[in-house]
Amino acid sequence: MWEETDLVVTWVNERDLAWRKQRQSFMTGRERNNQSFFYRDWGLMRYWFRGVEENLSWIRTIHFVTWGHVPPWLNVNHPRLHIVRHEDFIPYEFRPTFSSHPVELCMHRIQGLSDRFIYANDDMFFVGLVVPDYYFQDGFPCDCLCLRPITEVCTDGFGHILWNDIACINRHFSLRECMEKNREKWFSPVYSPEVLERNKMGFRLHRFPGFRDEHLPIPFLKSTFEEVWEKENTLLRQTCSHRFRSVEDVSDWLMRYWQLAKGDFVPRTPSGVSVSITEPAETLRDAILDAENLVICLNDGIEEVDFEERSAYLRSLFEIILPEMSSFELY
Repeated sequence: MWEETDLVVTWVNERDLAWRKQRQSFMTGRERNNQSFFYRDWGLMRYWFRGVEENLSWIRTIHFVTWGHVPPWLNVNHPRLHIVRHEDFIPYEFRPTFSSHPVELCMHRIQGLSDRFIYANDDMFFVGLVVPDYYFQDGFPCDCLCLRPITEVCTDGFGHILWNDIACINRHFSLRECMEKNREKWFSPVYSPEVLERNKMGFRLHRFPGFRDEHLPIPFLKSTFEEVWEKENTLLRQTCSHRFRSVEDVSDWLMRYWQLAKGDFVPRTPSGVSVSITEPAETLRDAILDAENLVICLNDGIEEVDFEERSAYLRSLFEIILPEMSSFELY
């Protein structure tokens, strides 16, 4: 039943002095020289909860994953909210961690988590009404399978991580066999002509070249995590042992790729957009206020902007579409 779908979100308060002190104590010279803006809190978490309450009222439980801190305004006693600290589900030998990968790869260990769940980052906002079968149908997650060769070359090693993910997929799955077994899912009529054309490249290849990633909330089966942990325990343990992101890591996208390759999904076209928070103001306005978007991801960018000014501007936009305080807010 769709009532048994949970939502997992991860959150970090980069202003927490205890968290910063602990993180600093484990940093080497390499990590100190490779710090990014990606921990910045833009003050938008209220609107994440407002969007869920207004547009995903069918979610059973929100599992709020945190190092230990919570926003002061958050109603931690809300009956549909489960505060999950790292020590509640990440094995002792992998803590503390300051990488998202151990957190995400161990999500299936969260106590009480439903067999079907949606994973969303705290920068992914539900801005349109989402019906339950947008994320799950017939017990399977809904997703868009689109082949896309990996071309990322990033200073933070993200391109390497994508290669690690797809290399693992190629160790366990044959591209040709997957296409033959699930042809109707590779060439579903719900896909755009562009997606169908990209998937045709599979006929000319012997291995998976990569998948297109939308950087939007992902529906998962808990059984997928359990299966990958069983078959790639050493690889996942290696990733979880890294306190900071490493070029040797795999990510939670491996779990999504596994579902796609195995055919454990129902084809659909995504209705969302991902934009950088440092894009021009009018770009952000158009994306947030576009009624066609069900969800929007506001990626923190590497460019400098006036933090306070941009934060206030974003809050003003969200106040237009989500002005009512949710039951998850104390004040």
